Amino acid sequence: MEDKRVRRTKKLLRQALAELMREKEFKNITVSDVVRRADINRGTFYVYYRDVYDLREKVENEMVDALRGATLGALPEVTAQASLRPIIEQAVRYLEENRDLAFVLLRDSGVGSFEDKLMGLMEECSQHLRPPKSEADKFSIWFVAAGCIGLLKKWMMQPEPAAREAVIQRLDELLCSILKAG
Repeated sequence: MEDKRVRRTKKLLRQALAELMREKEFKNITVSDVVRRADINRGTFYVYYRDVYDLREKVENEMVDALRGATLGALPEVTAQASLRPIIEQAVRYLEENRDLAFVLLRDSGVGSFEDKLMGLMEECSQHLRPPKSEADKFSIWFVAAGCIGLLKKWMMQPEPAAREAVIQRLDELLCSILKAG
């Protein structure tokens, strides 16, 4: 377990990255920009990260790992309730609590992006709920995952987003109707 100072330093670097990504394209962000914004020594940055790409990669992976823990942890509840609501609640709550960072990571997507990692997580969840039996099932999973991510992305990018509960309810309704039909 990391000590308090290390956690604080990494948090400052993550916040600095998120702020800078709101202001300019990721490809234009330098280590100097990040350390200046975080008010951290450049040498300290290199203790934890190779470059800004490594910082971003680790931030994305931390977020996906946290989402994985929250959503897969809700699987027993999903099975008991025969509803996806517990998983949806966990995912939406986490994204809302980490909105600043999730917003910029989703907005600035590309190959190997945060969005791709979320797609992979959704595929992983579907394996636990209803493993695909055919290629057509896999296409359906990708389609549904892309739709969910698209909806969440649009929701987070609104200047005044709808209430969390409204998003959870709508996703639950959509996903349950798709599962019943499929």
